[in-house]
Amino acid sequence: MIAAGTERLVDENTRLLLVGDSMAVGLTHYLRLLADEEGIEDYMALATSGTRIDQWARSGELERALEAFEPTLILVSLGTNDAHLGPGAADRQAPYLEELLDMLEESGATVVWIGPPELPFEDTEIRELLEDEAPRYFDSLDYDIPRGPDDLHPTASGYAGWAGAIWQWLT
Repeated sequence: MIAAGTERLVDENTRLLLVGDSMAVGLTHYLRLLADEEGIEDYMALATSGTRIDQWARSGELERALEAFEPTLILVSLGTNDAHLGPGAADRQAPYLEELLDMLEESGATVVWIGPPELPFEDTEIRELLEDEAPRYFDSLDYDIPRGPDDLHPTASGYAGWAGAIWQWLT
């Protein structure tokens, strides 16, 4: 895991791909705005609510996007739905995480995993797996992110602030 501020991961030549679940859906717009401000023209988001690591590890859509888009930086926001799988989820998802990371890293892009924010249910196993295995890990637990009525997903201002914190960490 690489600590924040040790290297600048974005510039105007970055080809940014965001991959993930509903958290990525919420981050998409705000990260796009920040990419625009940085002069990044090449931005793509593949985000589907309710998805998990195992689903993305076997995603033909992701494989095609990696080949066609040729990202230089991939942000991954997954783990929330994996934590819902209950006890032993990390052990069951670990092989898929390895498969997904291998696929992403084979693209030649820098891979950053955006850790889930604090969740209203137990997620220690999945969080520890992600922290241990991701080559670069943004720890969202370090940030107070306002939540919507479901106490899970951030509010619009929560997503905006979270995206800003991620962007600051990347730059």
